[in-house]
Amino acid sequence: MSLDSRIKAFAQLSDCINENNEELQSVVVQACLNNPWFNKENVWKALLAIKQQFLDESLLKAWLSHYDSNQFTGGKNVGLVLAGNIPLVGFHDVLSVLLTGHNALIKYSEKDKVLTSYLIEQLIKKSPEFESRIKSVERLKSFDALIATGNNTTGAHFEKYFSHVPNIIRKNRHAVGVIFKDDSVDSLKPIGEDVFAYFGLGCRNISKLYIEDGFKLDTFFEAIYDYNHVINHNKYKNNYDYSNALFLLNQVSFLSNNFLLLKCDEEISSRIATLHYSYFKKASDVEKELMVKKDQIQCVLSNKTLDNQRTFKLGSAQQPGLMDYADNVDTVSFLNKL
Repeated sequence: MSLDSRIKAFAQLSDCINENNEELQSVVVQACLNNPWFNKENVWKALLAIKQQFLDESLLKAWLSHYDSNQFTGGKNVGLVLAGNIPLVGFHDVLSVLLTGHNALIKYSEKDKVLTSYLIEQLIKKSPEFESRIKSVERLKSFDALIATGNNTTGAHFEKYFSHVPNIIRKNRHAVGVIFKDDSVDSLKPIGEDVFAYFGLGCRNISKLYIEDGFKLDTFFEAIYDYNHVINHNKYKNNYDYSNALFLLNQVSFLSNNFLLLKCDEEISSRIATLHYSYFKKASDVEKELMVKKDQIQCVLSNKTLDNQRTFKLGSAQQPGLMDYADNVDTVSFLNKL
């Protein structure tokens, strides 16, 4: 199966991602029943982002043009341990393995098996040649390389047990937002998407704000007000209520707008329904801080560019392109070296 035919097969897969597709509508409902954190809005958000960013033929060709296509001969068995924190979060890994000509041994997350397996079934229907290259497994064995995504605890286990094969092992990472004192309500409105998309469960969701001295937090709260509906989601509200009670019990100082808690804290990682924040005096200070903590950061979002940082525009966190590799590890280069 040539590279061009593989690319065309994935491009054709975009045809089934259509809100008028009754079969897909049923799959979306099933996915939401399977994982209470998924709702129709977020599932369709993920599906359409994949259609627009990952399944456009011209984008696929442009992406792979950065590499030597003579290396896309593959043939290795690559184990994939997929995450399930947000819908279809492991799709880019599947795409990368198959386009580079390798075989995918997929260990699904039970939290997100429905959607990913459906797209793979549609891919095989369109291009039956893929059937022999994709296998769903409960336990990984007889593989030549591994790409696994988990948290810091599972990542440590992966490193221990799979050190004998080439691997990419991803652990906890988060996005951070950098706010400047001249940011207005209107310029900050897109940040709500970076904070609340997928209820903040993604590694590209903002969990920490760096705020320039002189910025008024009321401006931030006003900018995100349109996302107040998140508190109507039962699991999100439970997390909000738990953290709110915990902070009160422990006499922790915090701010709240009744659907998000803000806590002054140096840590990057924060609880669901909570954002950490800290202040900086000048841009060079936050630039140094981000370099120190780069291994904890998935991406940086701001209205301004920062030195030594690839900065994404506010509102774009959950629309990564094909070259926006998780943990900044080039998956295709890794696969081509197998």
